[in-house]
Amino acid sequence: MTIRITEDEDESGGYAFIDLGRPLTSPLLSFRRQDTEPRHLGAEGWQPEVAWLAPLAVTERDGRAVARFGPNVVDRIEELVPIEIVAQDGTSFGVVAWPFIPPAPSGGGILAGLPAAVPTLTRDGTGGPAVPVVPLPEPEPAPPQDAAPAAPPAPEPAARKSRLLWPLVALMLFALAAGGVYLYRDRLPDIVARREAPAPEPSPPPAPPEPDSRLTAAELRQRYARLVDERAPAGAFLALGETALASRQGSAAFRAFEEADPVTSADAAWQLARFYDPGNADAAYREVARPDVVRAAYYYALWRNRSPRHTEALRALCEGSAAADRLRAICRP
Repeated sequence: MTIRITEDEDESGGYAFIDLGRPLTSPLLSFRRQDTEPRHLGAEGWQPEVAWLAPLAVTERDGRAVARFGPNVVDRIEELVPIEIVAQDGTSFGVVAWPFIPPAPSGGGILAGLPAAVPTLTRDGTGGPAVPVVPLPEPEPAPPQDAAPAAPPAPEPAARKSRLLWPLVALMLFALAAGGVYLYRDRLPDIVARREAPAPEPSPPPAPPEPDSRLTAAELRQRYARLVDERAPAGAFLALGETALASRQGSAAFRAFEEADPVTSADAAWQLARFYDPGNADAAYREVARPDVVRAAYYYALWRNRSPRHTEALRALCEGSAAADRLRAICRP
């Protein structure tokens, strides 16, 4: 049974679960790096002497011990460093390439936002919000009662009004018609042709937009947790990673490909390398990890001489990058 290290998603960083793959009889563990000296992780960092560290908690899951550690361990181990985990009774649980775990926040000040200012409301004696008082206009003084009302003008005889009105109306209609004909004299053929032409058929209504099939980060986390509980094969995690990339959720894709185990899965190693390859500009990858030639080369080198695309990608990185010590060690045939 291989060791599995996963991030504790209930924390904002710096905490991880270590599935040791079998029962734990001793409560203390040591972390020994295999790449350089000093190799033992202690309370103050890396040291030459063996140090035994106690987990924050240990739980049993299907006969396997799962230890939870905090920033004193997680934040001090770099990604991809080979670590051997050994119990105090001498039991070695094997060597694992330490995965990427976000570090613990440096302090509450960078996460806490300033509180929004609460608007102060002036309230009246009843406890409700004060309502602005708008002065009403003063009513006009009523006429004195003893004043006699003004006599209305005598109406004009109706017969005389009708004799004057109809000629004026007819003259105005004739003037409007004549003016309209003069203004639109050049467009009369077009107007007549449009009236005689058949009415155009109404266009069909637009098709409704297709529903967005992308999954949210919460839905992907639920699927990931379900696959881990079911001890699903690597192919299921690879499919979940591809679904996460299609949904533009790079963080969920990275976690799924890492669970698929790049040591035993060429596709998982390829995808993890793409997260760090400087030649990959896809936003879904770049939002998760910054370009890192050494890390990309590490994942490509896991399948060197066994996969043509891994071998060619590794060769291109080694030829076009500066010869750093760690990169030279990886590029060496």
